Amino acid sequence: MPNLEFRMDIRDVDQQVIVDPVVWVRLARPDDAGGQKWRLASDGTAATRQLEDAPSGSPLRLRLSPSRYRDIGMFAQVINGRLIPDASLMKTPRQPSEWLPAFDRWASLPDDFDALTTLLLASDTFQLGRGSTAGCLDEAAYDAVSADDPTAWRAKMSLLNLYSRMRVDGPPSTTRKWIEEVSQLFLATSERFICETNQDCADIVRSLSNAPGGGYKHAGPDLHKKNFELVPGVTDVKDMVSIKTDVNKANLQLTVARANRHGEEIWMLDADIDEHGELLAHTFDLIRHLFTKGTDPIDIHESLRGLFPDSDLGYALEPRLPIGQVTATVHGAIR
Repeated sequence: MPNLEFRMDIRDVDQQVIVDPVVWVRLARPDDAGGQKWRLASDGTAATRQLEDAPSGSPLRLRLSPSRYRDIGMFAQVINGRLIPDASLMKTPRQPSEWLPAFDRWASLPDDFDALTTLLLASDTFQLGRGSTAGCLDEAAYDAVSADDPTAWRAKMSLLNLYSRMRVDGPPSTTRKWIEEVSQLFLATSERFICETNQDCADIVRSLSNAPGGGYKHAGPDLHKKNFELVPGVTDVKDMVSIKTDVNKANLQLTVARANRHGEEIWMLDADIDEHGELLAHTFDLIRHLFTKGTDPIDIHESLRGLFPDSDLGYALEPRLPIGQVTATVHGAIR
C-alpha cells in the first residue's frame, strides 16, 4: 500500500486555516465502504502530512472529520505520490455543539446597532427565550446574558442574526428597511423573533406575496400561526401572509398577521431565517452528513458570515472546550 503526501488546508467561514486538535482523515476506493483512516491535527497553518499505507488507485474518496467543524467530503486524485483533492478550497462550518458565543457589550456596539438598542429599550414586555420573564432588555440585562443560560444566549444570537439582515434589507424599490417596520419586540427564540408592526408593512408583504419581485417570493404562512400564539395574551390570529427571499439573500422569511393581544387588535410580524440545512449546504457545498432538527443560530452565523463577510453580527464564536479537554474527550471516546 502506498504512502501519500497530503497538504491539509481546511478553512473556516472566514477562510482562515482551522485550529482543531483532532482531524480524522479517511481514504477509500470508490467501491470500498471501509478504507483507511488517520488521526491528525490542524494548528492554524496549512501543512503537508504523510498518509502511510493508503489505499491504492485513483481517484479516492476523501473525508475529513474535524472535532470542532462539520465533516467535508470529496474525491481526490493521486498524482506522483500526492493526494490532490478535487476541490480548490476545503471550507467547512463550525459544529454548533462545540462553540459558544462571545457577545459584544452594549456600550461597544457600533452605530449600526442603534436601531436595535432603541427598539429593545422600547420593548418593556420582551421575552428572550420561551418561558423567560418578560421585561426590558436594557444594557445591564443585555450584557448579563451568558453561556450559563442556553435558552437566552441562543435567542440573543437569533435576534442578532435577524437584525443583521433586517437592518440592510427592505421592500424593493424603496429606501426603507424591515427593522424600521418594527415598533416593539415581544419574543425571541433560537429561530425567530415576534414583534408588533403596522398596516403599511402588512400591505407591502401582501403585495410581494401576490406579485413576487426584488428577490422576494410567496411563502406558506399557515405553520406560523402557532408562533404568534407563543406571545402571552395573543388570540384570534388571522389574515396571515408570508414572503421569503431566495437563498442568496439568506432565506429571510417575514410573516404578518392580524391578532388580538390583551384585547387590542394589532398587526404582528414573525421574522425567521429558514435554514433546515438548505442555506448551510448552499454556503458550504462540501459538507457531508448534515442533519438538522430546525434552525441552529450557530449554523445561521456560519451561513451569514459566508454570504455577507463584511456584516457585523455583534458577537463572535469561541470553542466550548480548550484543546486539552477536546483531545481527552475524543481519545476517551475511541478507546
